[in-house]
Amino acid sequence: MFTIIAERINMTRKKMRERIWERDSEFVINEVKNQERLGATHIDINAGGDPSKEVEDMIWLTELVSGATELPISFDSANPDALKAGLEICNRPGTIINSITGEKSRIENTLPLVLEYNTNVIALTMDDSGMPPDLDARIKVANDLVALMKENNISLDRVHMDTLVQPVSSNPEQVACTIGGINFIHKNFPEMHTMVGLSNVSYGVPKRIHMNRAFLVLLIQAGLDGAIIDVTSDGMMGALYGTLALIGKDEYCMNYITAAREEKI
Repeated sequence: MFTIIAERINMTRKKMRERIWERDSEFVINEVKNQERLGATHIDINAGGDPSKEVEDMIWLTELVSGATELPISFDSANPDALKAGLEICNRPGTIINSITGEKSRIENTLPLVLEYNTNVIALTMDDSGMPPDLDARIKVANDLVALMKENNISLDRVHMDTLVQPVSSNPEQVACTIGGINFIHKNFPEMHTMVGLSNVSYGVPKRIHMNRAFLVLLIQAGLDGAIIDVTSDGMMGALYGTLALIGKDEYCMNYITAAREEKI
């Protein structure tokens, strides 16, 4: 199953931030229901509009979102207090903490929550050395994170490894690193899932949707089985379902046909 984390409930978006601070319940609920209708498997919540209010906003959002959908939530924060506040309200099967890294502070703050609440987790291949410059650096951090999970008896099928997406406009070689990382994970840890924050690739270029869709196709072909995406973006879900069908991961194109009938694409 392809994990589709719908990204729109994110307070780094100006319009979303303003509506949430206005406590516009109807607007947020409509966003949740539309993302679910279009095929999301998870709803991401990012309450980081203002660090001083993140816990308060996370509580309000989690109560609202969890009441509007039965989908599991992906709690998107580096603030352990905000993560805990959300998890206390809604921790369904499939819940994801987004995210942990190889950084000492993130391990100390986030790992205890993964263990306490028995959640799934997105693991980013970066550590205290910063953003990895190449594939070898990603692989090193990935191996370290796998060792960390095993040491703490976290089964690898609960882990979504993100080998990081960086803007192609500033460093085109990074695309090959992302793809190489996905190949490495599926070859060496087949029980583990892979994840990307897709839209990072198109930062700084016009008409970003075309770049995002093309990149999604390449990544799925490489073995990607999860993405954080805007499911409302023009043609995005069609590209996803179409690619899965074309590479033989949708028997008799049934998921594609169902998505078309249900107007998800």
